[in-house]
Amino acid sequence: MRCYLFSPRYLLAIAAFITFSNDVILVSGDELVDNYTVVNVNVYYESLCGDSIRWVKDQLVPNYASLKKHLKITLIPYGKATQTRNAETGRWHFSCQHGSSECLGNKAQACGIHAIESDYQENEQQDQIVYLIGCTMSDQYPPSAVETCAKRYLKEETQKRISKCINSSLADDLLAANGDKTWALEPQLSFVPTIILNGVRTAEIQKSALYNFKTLICSYLTKDEQRSICPTL
Repeated sequence: MRCYLFSPRYLLAIAAFITFSNDVILVSGDELVDNYTVVNVNVYYESLCGDSIRWVKDQLVPNYASLKKHLKITLIPYGKATQTRNAETGRWHFSCQHGSSECLGNKAQACGIHAIESDYQENEQQDQIVYLIGCTMSDQYPPSAVETCAKRYLKEETQKRISKCINSSLADDLLAANGDKTWALEPQLSFVPTIILNGVRTAEIQKSALYNFKTLICSYLTKDEQRSICPTL
């Protein structure tokens, strides 16, 4: 698997890609909602995987603002990890592809996503999650960046919830739940990030999502929708 630690040379200016909206309704699947198409995107990734970092920085972040109303994104930080639970203590033990630091980073991102889902209205959650994870994965060291990014962009209540979660058993439970989702994939995950659209997982979708995410999403849209977002199609 071609997945390695990537050290970014700079922190991207992310703020421009978020435009908050109160009127976007999100659903699962390629459907028409309020007269526009919504594509369900599930991303299985790791906090220290170079390919995961590049996808967030190069595909998700720069294209999110123009595509956001056509996306329902679910981010699942876990990747090629394993988990066991002590039968006596109930405590989880995780082993991650890039070591214990990646496990901590995956937990922190899981806590961030959970906190946003707890504290924000449904129509605000996706913006905030993409904003937080985009900032985190653009940092020089993603495993330690969640709290810093939260302080920059999230309300104080959510910052506190994240900090409390990171060093608690809740973080373990959230990561274990992500592990259950990841291990349930058929066939099993073999590359990170793995990207699934509308429940469909193919080599063609994977390749297009990795390198031409906007073009891929545009292929699901109507001609009228493509006209304003995908002028080259």
